[in-house]
Amino acid sequence: MTTGRQVAAEHGPVGYALAQATRAHRADLQHRMAQLGLHLGQELLIVDIHHNPDTTQAELVQRIGMEQPTIAKALTRMERSGFVQRTADPADRRVARVRLTERGEAAVPAIMAAWSKTDERSTAALTEAEAAELTRLLNIVRDSF
Repeated sequence: MTTGRQVAAEHGPVGYALAQATRAHRADLQHRMAQLGLHLGQELLIVDIHHNPDTTQAELVQRIGMEQPTIAKALTRMERSGFVQRTADPADRRVARVRLTERGEAAVPAIMAAWSKTDERSTAALTEAEAAELTRLLNIVRDSF
């Protein structure tokens, strides 16, 4: 019996390999973020807000490239979890400014360490040159779309 995965791997070996590698990478990173009390993707917001304190939701949408409803939902969750706080802009009360709480600031080094550890795990079987070549090739694949 032939499976859908076998057919996919045969007819789209690059895409299938990329999907499988992405799935494994994502699972590892998701586990690491869960240990910090975060959902995958929220770490991007925390690091961005760390570098851009008092940002607005609209500015986050522009910088991160996520949809506005996704950012809004994530910020609400992160505010409830104590990672961010929103305050009204003194110049325009309709605009909320977002900044990290102490908990959010404390998570930044752990997030960066988790990113590094997941990368290390992803490339553990590669030489340094092979890891650099993989990055180069993946960027070419990304830029072809």
